Amino acid sequence: MENRQRALLLALCVFFVVFGILSVWGKNLTTDESRHYQYGVNILDGNAERFDDSKMPFSVLNALPGKIAAGLPDGPIKTALGQFLTARLMTILFSVGVALLVFAWTRSLYGVVPAFFALTLYIFDPNIIAHSQLVTTDIYATGTILFAFYTLWRFAHHRTWPNGLLCAFALGLSQVAKYTSVALFPLFFVTLAIYDFPKMIEAFKQNATSTLKTWALKYAVYIALAGIISLFVINVCFLFDGTFTRFGSYKFRSDTFQSLQANVAFLRKVPVPTPYPYLEGLDWVMQRNDAGFPVYFLGKVQNHGVPLYYFVAFLLKEPLATQLLIALAFILYLRKANRRARFFADELFLLIPASFFVVYFNFFYDTQIGLRFYLVIFPFLYIFAASLFTHWQGFSKTQKWISLVPLIALAISTLSYYPYYLPYTNELILNRTQAYKYLADSNLDWHQSYDELTAYLAQHPDARLAPDAPQPGHFIASVNGIVGLQGKDRTWLRENFEPDGTVAYSYLIYHISPEEIETLCNKITSCSP
Repeated sequence: MENRQRALLLALCVFFVVFGILSVWGKNLTTDESRHYQYGVNILDGNAERFDDSKMPFSVLNALPGKIAAGLPDGPIKTALGQFLTARLMTILFSVGVALLVFAWTRSLYGVVPAFFALTLYIFDPNIIAHSQLVTTDIYATGTILFAFYTLWRFAHHRTWPNGLLCAFALGLSQVAKYTSVALFPLFFVTLAIYDFPKMIEAFKQNATSTLKTWALKYAVYIALAGIISLFVINVCFLFDGTFTRFGSYKFRSDTFQSLQANVAFLRKVPVPTPYPYLEGLDWVMQRNDAGFPVYFLGKVQNHGVPLYYFVAFLLKEPLATQLLIALAFILYLRKANRRARFFADELFLLIPASFFVVYFNFFYDTQIGLRFYLVIFPFLYIFAASLFTHWQGFSKTQKWISLVPLIALAISTLSYYPYYLPYTNELILNRTQAYKYLADSNLDWHQSYDELTAYLAQHPDARLAPDAPQPGHFIASVNGIVGLQGKDRTWLRENFEPDGTVAYSYLIYHISPEEIETLCNKITSCSP
């Protein structure tokens, strides 16, 4: 890379860090952050026992500054390291690493200019910005899954021991970020097999028996290597807690594991080679997914998952400029044979994981409480979208300027929400007070703006939290409270009045006159003016 390109790369990464710090400065902890942080502290203290389902060892990164601070004498360094903002900074820095990986992989596939396009899509994505600021594992899962497939791509092209060991290590590392990564075990096998399939067929034509034995042995070695190293990484990160506990000694919650334990006798005697908290957490996640969460989707609360939930959430929360570039990349890819020429060599490693997770989350995953679970597909799509600019040197000046328009639109849309990125919705919802009619939960309100609510109430003495029964006044209510996700029925407010403002896009403001209440009470019997 030239010096100017290095300078631009550094500038974008520094911008992302500074922008992330400034936009999260002083923000409240979201619902899950304290528990993720506590699990990281527990691991550092030598305790991997579970206190809920989804907390993972990767949270050690967030807890580490505080742990270091505890051993330092009083002073500015101890104070800085002990702040929760520093814990959040660790996620931001990890996300910078993901951004650099997006850049590096795109450059290897398509060149430097496409790499900057992909990097820009990542850095200016409001969903990425929002979750890069939090002590949760969504960005860790996004980064480790991308890293795992990047190493698989490298290994597929160059079958060396260092590449194989790195690939197996990356696979294991993804397992301690989020249970979404469990799917990588079969996905790795399928992706590599598809990559090797043309070679297998060619060799099979020459000597069928020898070919079967050769490839069977190769894949046996691959599977053994991946399994052994992944298990080692998982065990180290979970502190070897309860490793080799017999399957029959587990106290399972999910129907799947309970059924296996009850009906497959020999399994009960098998020592499980993973730490107890690892399998326990996976079982717990499966049980909670099977039990279902209340899902708010397009104006309705339901007790089960809704097909295409994540597709619609992506449509409404992903910047339109990014969606346009992704769509154009797919259209050109399907229309032009020369763009598909290297599918088995390259795009396979982007599109197999992206396609799998699109189908899985939209049709088989019932924990539909926010787009954050879907982030794992984003980097793959950014890289693929950047393929539009592969032949940048051949673009005319007009084409180059037109190519920059989506990036400018992306920046404008993202900056318009500063500093509130968790509740971002794109221009398909022009009136931001109306976003609650489509989505809720951590898409808009994850308790991240309680201080803004407190400040608003202090500045407006006449304002108060919305009551359960109809009455006039200046009211404010959380998005999740209005739609019915907090156990309170505010149907009277939701169905009869429109908000006229928001606080941090997470709380809705209403001004309701006595005359409006009188009119409402003339229609219904559950209130009195």
